[in-house]
Amino acid sequence: MELVGKLLGNRYEILENVGNGGMATVYKAKDKILNRKVAIKVLKDEFANDQEFIKRFQIEAQSAASLSHPNIVSIYDVANEGNIHYIVMELIEGQTLKDVIKNEGKIDWRRSAEIASQIASGLSVAHKNHIIHRDIKPHNIIITKEGIAKITDFGIAKATSSSTINANANSLGSVHYFSPEHARGGYTDEKSDLYSLGVVLYEMVTGKLPFDGDNAVTVAMKHLKETPVPPKELAPDIPEGLNSIIKKAMQKEVSERYNSASAIYTDLQRVLKIPNTLLVGEYAEEPRFNTQKIPSVDETMYTRQTPIFNTRNLNNKNTKENNGGKMDNSNAKKKVKRKQSNPVAVALVRFLLLLLIFAVAVGAGFLVFNALMGGGANNEKIVPNVVGDSQTTAQQRLEAAGFKMEIDGEMESTLPKDYIAWQRYASGDKLSYGTTINVKISSGPKKVLVPSVSGDSVYAAEIKLKSANLLIEVEEEESETVEIDKIVRQSPEANTEIDEGSVITVFVSIGAPTHVPDVREMTEAQAVEVLTSIDLVPDIHYVNLDIYPNGKIITQTLEPDTIVQSGDVIMLVINNYDWTGNNEEELEIIDDPLIIPTEPIINNPTKPEKQDPTPATDPTPVTPQPPVNQEPVNQEPAGVKELTLDLKGKGKKDTFNVKVVINGDIKGRTTIYEGTHSRSEGTITITYPADATGLLRVLIDDKVDSEMVL
Repeated sequence: MELVGKLLGNRYEILENVGNGGMATVYKAKDKILNRKVAIKVLKDEFANDQEFIKRFQIEAQSAASLSHPNIVSIYDVANEGNIHYIVMELIEGQTLKDVIKNEGKIDWRRSAEIASQIASGLSVAHKNHIIHRDIKPHNIIITKEGIAKITDFGIAKATSSSTINANANSLGSVHYFSPEHARGGYTDEKSDLYSLGVVLYEMVTGKLPFDGDNAVTVAMKHLKETPVPPKELAPDIPEGLNSIIKKAMQKEVSERYNSASAIYTDLQRVLKIPNTLLVGEYAEEPRFNTQKIPSVDETMYTRQTPIFNTRNLNNKNTKENNGGKMDNSNAKKKVKRKQSNPVAVALVRFLLLLLIFAVAVGAGFLVFNALMGGGANNEKIVPNVVGDSQTTAQQRLEAAGFKMEIDGEMESTLPKDYIAWQRYASGDKLSYGTTINVKISSGPKKVLVPSVSGDSVYAAEIKLKSANLLIEVEEEESETVEIDKIVRQSPEANTEIDEGSVITVFVSIGAPTHVPDVREMTEAQAVEVLTSIDLVPDIHYVNLDIYPNGKIITQTLEPDTIVQSGDVIMLVINNYDWTGNNEEELEIIDDPLIIPTEPIINNPTKPEKQDPTPATDPTPVTPQPPVNQEPVNQEPAGVKELTLDLKGKGKKDTFNVKVVINGDIKGRTTIYEGTHSRSEGTITITYPADATGLLRVLIDDKVDSEMVL
């Protein structure tokens, strides 16, 4: 839908189209109330008709509008006008980070770290407001002319993740930046944004993506299972600190990544100040206690112990009662003094304590040995991540780690069938040796039937395939039977059952191949007309040969039925021999036997006797040979088709406006009919070009009444 020149919301004047994305078209506009330039992002038709998506989009865009940060594109307004849903944003003069990477190959590590720290700063504010982006990638980062990074598409990204991500999870645009949990369709949170930021930083400093593949499933599997090449191996100039930041941000286990965007920001700033700093990184060790000296056991320590059952207290109580309530401490002191001075008791206590320490040491040694040997019911082992493994591999890995595996049913997943799609305990958890780990296996991606798109335009085919959650890839093909820009065939064929998200290749007609016609025996005028009608360039040469008919094409350099390209040159040789003998004009001499064969290649008419150069009065002229009737084929106009509209029940008034428009026509046609009608007319017939493509819509008083894919 072309909006340039229109006024949205009686406020925003659309000035120009500045970009197109997978979900929206961006326009530069003028806010006539505040007299400022703004950017307006208009959702494409396929999303504008998805009510669930629109609802989520409005909620999330309004939430994102509350964010105020220099590294986040400000959202000014969220509105709609009929089926046009749009957001009004801060106008940024600059280019996307993806374009910067494409133009520069890779970005200097200092500038990369600065850009990443700005993104982290913006994400920190968003996350504190409980807003997760879920689609952090260079395409959604705009670099201003001043070098400031700004995050955009907060509302669209989250609404997409909630409503349409399953349908587009195989799109290669975003899957390169998906976190492992996002790639397998699991729960995503703030740390998913941090993983994506790590991928963006990886691409900036190396100029390459950490994972790539022929299709989205391959890339997703690599995010789940493979370890990327350390960025420092691809870019040796980056400091070890930055290398550690990227590796920590891209940890597959959520618990091993940074805890917050603020933490990434802090480390990035530290690296910018001290490039060779060693960060805590992913190799941080558990805190350890220093070796401490334990004092030896002596009599004083023994006497300070408070017994659980102290007989001296009973003796004191009895003494107190016998003395009329007065405490006699002399006897107790004597007992204590005697115990302190008893060397046998002291030696016995020391022996018992040493025996106890020895027993504890032996027991600890046994536990350590048992742990190293992998035995013991109470021994704790670390749970490995088996999501994405085949059943056989998963079982082998769990058993090697000291666990048992039990299959607990199936679940839909983007992973191949019979691969592990879920496990009960998270990777990194510590469980007792022998614990059973429940897993679910993938039933494979959802199956869908391929719709038939043969004969459709590319625009119409894209609508059909998207509605079936399939992707489209376009290739060109010559066809003598299918008109230009219509689909000749598709692969896989229609009604084939395939995985949701698969790519359908469509072959679009570029017209019939050009075959060289046979113009021999034609006159020069006839041959030129035939050749130019099929975009071939005739190169005319003349000869004087008395063995060929005069004024005819006697040979051509390209054999008839040879397939050529538009604009190719074909050499024609025309005989200009004068049978009357007046051949004084000097003509080109062509001796190449490939062009002028020694024997005639066409039937030579009976040659008349050579006449005297001074013929008698009133010579009988030679009757010219009639030309062969080989006129070029005239292409008939495409014609029109008819559309019959039933006006009964239409409109809210007796008379109403009827408009018929086409979206996506290959020739740029939009409005093909507009007029005022009434219900009393019954039915009307409207014609439209037979070669029209795209989506034909009937609007009653500017509201969509019906639509049809052409």
